[in-house]
Amino acid sequence: MENTIYWIWIQQAVGQGSSQVPRMLEHFPTPKDVYDADRAALQKAGITGRALDKLCDKSLLGAEQILKRSEKLGWIITYDGAGYPELLRHIFSPPLVLYGRGILPHFDRTTVPSIGMVGTRKCTQYGIRVAGEIAAGLAAVGCVIVSGGAKGIDRAAHEGALYVGGRTVVVQACGLDINYPKPNREMRDRVVQEGGAVISEYAPGVPGYANHYDVRNRLISGLSWGVCVVEAPQRSGALITARHTRDQNRDLFVVPGDITSPASIGSNELIKEGATLVTRAGEILREYQGCFGGTLSEDEANRAQEAYAQFKADGGVVPMKDEPLMVADNPPPLVISCPEYASDEAKQIFAALTEMPVDAEELCAATGVAVNRLFAALTELELMGCIRSYPGKRYSL
Repeated sequence: MENTIYWIWIQQAVGQGSSQVPRMLEHFPTPKDVYDADRAALQKAGITGRALDKLCDKSLLGAEQILKRSEKLGWIITYDGAGYPELLRHIFSPPLVLYGRGILPHFDRTTVPSIGMVGTRKCTQYGIRVAGEIAAGLAAVGCVIVSGGAKGIDRAAHEGALYVGGRTVVVQACGLDINYPKPNREMRDRVVQEGGAVISEYAPGVPGYANHYDVRNRLISGLSWGVCVVEAPQRSGALITARHTRDQNRDLFVVPGDITSPASIGSNELIKEGATLVTRAGEILREYQGCFGGTLSEDEANRAQEAYAQFKADGGVVPMKDEPLMVADNPPPLVISCPEYASDEAKQIFAALTEMPVDAEELCAATGVAVNRLFAALTELELMGCIRSYPGKRYSL
């Protein structure tokens, strides 16, 4: 906790995405060393300008206030803390502090790649449809979909992931307590309810200033093995994310757009410059078969993409909060009781489950059932038709 205070203090002084962060991390072993350093030592490490002046102000009052506000909103992960994504350590100027709510996925200990999805807010219906379909296909096989939570392509990608019960992460360009964009508040809440996360490197109360978005975009690509661009105009934040993607040596995928549409000028140019053209979720997964031992199911991803396309064509709407799923056909009735002949462990686990998916680790902690017995009981419940399984070892009634 003591180090957390120092990390917050440093990030507030140096700023997000600053070129001085790598110098500081190289010269000082711990955040306390930065705090203890005098002006001469900071200058020797290459710290200059306003950052130097702020780091010479040793008051921790502001950091303490931020910590208190953050603890009420959710959690904090620092650069040296447990759970900090290793993927972010390898980008230029990694965030020293991440504020979040929900469950941050294990980006590093995974059997599937995390994929960023970005595009313009002023998108076409084609862009919305394609972004949702590809995100649904990827999330159906366990990929975490990372995006910015904005209107347009971002929202479509998050909704596609939510439709299949997958995990998605919203990276905000403002404090967690800032309701922006307002129309997407329920979507952000749903992301958290479904086992995903809303995160930011900006402290509570910080608005989403225009320059924050370009800085934020490096985190979307930084948390991803690859980024898929859907509809980017000639001047677009998505193109900045694409640049970060290349700088970070991550894979860049682009969905081709209408050559007469201004919304696709930038994305089509990326394809000309060598980005991988994709039209289906399985084509993205194909790039990672060698990394994951050929375990990624392209067919399963493509089937989920097609199912989502049909769902939207039938007028389906991805629910927010506790709204029921709107589909053309009536879903089968929910099992509301566990059979008498079920094992004691199965009954115990059944009692702990709800209609919201929960991962196996949480079930283990909630029930006290040993891991080997837990999965045996979950299989038993699945065979009896009592529960539903999701990618990433997650389960619900």
